[in-house]
Amino acid sequence: MPRSKTHSFRALILASLAGGISIIKKPKLSNDWAEAVKAMRMYGAEIEEIEKGIFQVKGVDGNLRVPSDVINVGNSGTMLFFVAGVAAGCPGWTVITGDESIRALRTVSKNLFQPFQELGIEIISTKNDGMAPLLIKGKVNDGVAHMDGTGCQPVFSVLIAAAISSKPVEIFVKNPGETAYIDLLLYWFKKVGLKFINENNRHKHYLFPGNCPPKSFEGEIPFEWSAPVYPLLAAILTDNSEIKVRGMDLNDPYGDKQVIYALQKMGAEIKIEKDCLTAKSSRLHGITLDMNLMPDQVPTIAVAACFARGITVIKNALTARWKECDRIAAIARELKKMGAKVMEKEDGLIINQDGSWKLRGTKLTGYKDHRMVLSLAVAGLSCDGETIISDAEMVEKSFETFIPEMKKAGADFEIIQ
Repeated sequence: MPRSKTHSFRALILASLAGGISIIKKPKLSNDWAEAVKAMRMYGAEIEEIEKGIFQVKGVDGNLRVPSDVINVGNSGTMLFFVAGVAAGCPGWTVITGDESIRALRTVSKNLFQPFQELGIEIISTKNDGMAPLLIKGKVNDGVAHMDGTGCQPVFSVLIAAAISSKPVEIFVKNPGETAYIDLLLYWFKKVGLKFINENNRHKHYLFPGNCPPKSFEGEIPFEWSAPVYPLLAAILTDNSEIKVRGMDLNDPYGDKQVIYALQKMGAEIKIEKDCLTAKSSRLHGITLDMNLMPDQVPTIAVAACFARGITVIKNALTARWKECDRIAAIARELKKMGAKVMEKEDGLIINQDGSWKLRGTKLTGYKDHRMVLSLAVAGLSCDGETIISDAEMVEKSFETFIPEMKKAGADFEIIQ
């Protein structure tokens, strides 16, 4: 499996904010990582690859430098909101932009404005629509803020800004969502010595007593929990198949591991051992799934549902509309091209596999979204005919070894341009 993009970002940001020198071993290398390194260097962190796959980070120790250029996050929502959190701790202006998905689809950005303004941070949307390009000037140094937490990413920004304040900060969050991803950030806060209280572990009320800069650390990035589901699901949907995935950490707080248990509830034969996940050909059945803990897996579960007898209801996944693309609309559109009976709801999908239809190969759009490309590739392996998917290069973002690993397992994949 690839290394975790999600853990890598948290490690890089906190190492860059820390006092002292941190060592990050085997981060997930991608264009997103390279751009994040560039951004944190602009804030004053000294970052170098001292050996292959080992990065040394000398943090700013609380003294963020004003960036000398615009920070472009590409199509990475995670980077957008992590950088926004850092910007809120910087005394000068930061200018953040990104691609069209960041500038036109990431509507959840508007949830930054109330809490940032309550904490004395200046924030401007140049188009006045709450989305990038954003201009942000800190610095948070005490206060009380309130925010909508339906999407977790703006919460990341506010929590990072609050955690690096030297004076007490209190955050109230209504409608907390995607809490498993927030737990992963809080896990890293604990790792680097940042003190906080998440009252009753409900993600509605946070207290930060005032912190020194994070402590430096040394650690190896674990494997990515969003990745195993693609080869495992391919085996589940293919006759006479078995795939083993090794090295996953079952104690990792990353929420996407819940997709394994969701597939088990749908009837998938998945054996979970300490160092090995084994999936075999299985007959799936439809169920109702609350996706709040794993909204990034909506396209994956939608593909599984096309092979699950009966009705599958995917709900509580509104935030999937605010990712690299509107994943609810996108996966519904592409599966319909393949012949699926899909009903789109505001917060999810209903897929009725009544036995009257089967997926068929056709030309599909990947929307420059790694999750879409990976999910549609699994669908293409499991249906009749040839499937052609655009934007295949996007798998590099989270699962750069997907195509060669799957070809080793017998998948008939070919990169055609």
